[in-house]
Amino acid sequence: MLPTIKNHALNTLANIRGWRTKRQLVVFESDDWGAIRIRDAAALQTMAKRGLRLPRSAYDHVDCLERRSDLDNLFNILDANRSRRHQSPIFTFNTVMGNPNFQCIKEDNFTRFSHEDLFQSYLRYYGDDLRPCWNQAIQESLIKPQFHAREHLNVDLWLTDLRAGHPETRLAFEYDFYALTTNTSSPTQRHYLAAYWPESVAHLQSIKEIVSAGLSMFEREFGFRSRSFIACNYLLPEEVEAAIATEGVELLQWKRASLKRTTARMGSALAGYTGFRNRYGQTYSARNVRFEPFEDRSRDWVASAMKEIGRAFF
Repeated sequence: MLPTIKNHALNTLANIRGWRTKRQLVVFESDDWGAIRIRDAAALQTMAKRGLRLPRSAYDHVDCLERRSDLDNLFNILDANRSRRHQSPIFTFNTVMGNPNFQCIKEDNFTRFSHEDLFQSYLRYYGDDLRPCWNQAIQESLIKPQFHAREHLNVDLWLTDLRAGHPETRLAFEYDFYALTTNTSSPTQRHYLAAYWPESVAHLQSIKEIVSAGLSMFEREFGFRSRSFIACNYLLPEEVEAAIATEGVELLQWKRASLKRTTARMGSALAGYTGFRNRYGQTYSARNVRFEPFEDRSRDWVASAMKEIGRAFF
């Protein structure tokens, strides 16, 4: 009970400090659209049989690239719940612009990174062109894409370990899997998912270039700049905040407390609340409701989410 009480108290404190309005607003933020985590169940089972240590994280068992049916089911629900003014709920699609091109990376002996556009990933894994599906949902105001990452991947660290022949990383690579938990070459990172976690000044510069390239990809694909941003694994150096401010990013999505990372050290937790502004004029939007049904199937997630919404409104 103590962790639950503490979490409720911290959420209440964040809500009290945060931006206020008399309107009852619910914002739907949904992450990782376009990213492949697990190719399929067969790949997961084969990797386990070959000795790859797979944690009990539900992400590694249910999270894969979305299919047309996933999108259609969501869009149908949103469309069916329009208001009397014919306005539908809108999901903020925090989008990953693509994935590693595993074949090209292997052909180059892991010497350089090759990117695969998310819509190419749909074609390669499912043989399905989902660009019209996305475009129609945008036009019908069912979704609003925003930028999450070029890839949900710490590219430099991953390539370093692939070149070095890290056994688990190489084994996972054979099955298009980069999200494994393992002993990486980093003294602090145990996976490759924190895309914006630098290990050196040179690495930080590489991250800035990747983010800038990803934001440009986003604009070319969707025809508008991303005004908000959510950092992979909620880890973002202040130097990257400064860089994306010049790219037009005005709002930073966060969870209630996130870690600040610099090239020298991991900073203390940032106590986030909606309405906080950083030195670059960007506004923070702190998530104060959690809805992740895959984490615990015995929990009534609708009831808990409604309680958290009610607490925020109060």
